[in-house]
Amino acid sequence: MQLALIVGLVMLIFALAVGVVAFEDKRAARRVAAQRRARLARLGEVDPLAPHRLHVDR
Repeated sequence: MQLALIVGLVMLIFALAVGVVAFEDKRAARRVAAQRRARLARLGEVDPLAPHRLHVDR
């Protein structure tokens, strides 16, 4: 009984840690993307990693 409780608690802590790391990684990726967009905008360039925003003039 006590072993199951301890293992469950350790798994819960591990799951929370994985969630926090995933959240921070996604936040860091968004920050890097925003910095890249700002740098390219200052240079007057189009972001080559965002082809969904490119439109063909017809």
